[in-house]
Amino acid sequence: MKKRTKIILITFVIVYGVASLALQAFRNHMDNEVIHYLVATRDYKNEDLYKVHTQISKAPVVSTTVIFADEPNARYFYRKEKDRIYQYSMALVKRFDPNYTYKHIEEGLP
Repeated sequence: MKKRTKIILITFVIVYGVASLALQAFRNHMDNEVIHYLVATRDYKNEDLYKVHTQISKAPVVSTTVIFADEPNARYFYRKEKDRIYQYSMALVKRFDPNYTYKHIEEGLP
């Protein structure tokens, strides 16, 4: 393998590794911000939260999914805009049921 090819390959691996670490750090930061919001503002306890996971996708660009321990079949979606965290939607994990009553719906949502 030529020296130039090795340098390009090593550079690519380093850039990819740094980008992956930065992305994971951002996701962890958003997870922690949503957890802090729920604990400090909405009076939940850490043990009330079963799973918190931030994903980056098309729209909204950054979304954090929260599953509560007492309602493992429902997902609640949060996002942050202009230093404000809010719940913007919810959905069942595996099925659709228009008659389902969500336990952790915040005011302002249907």
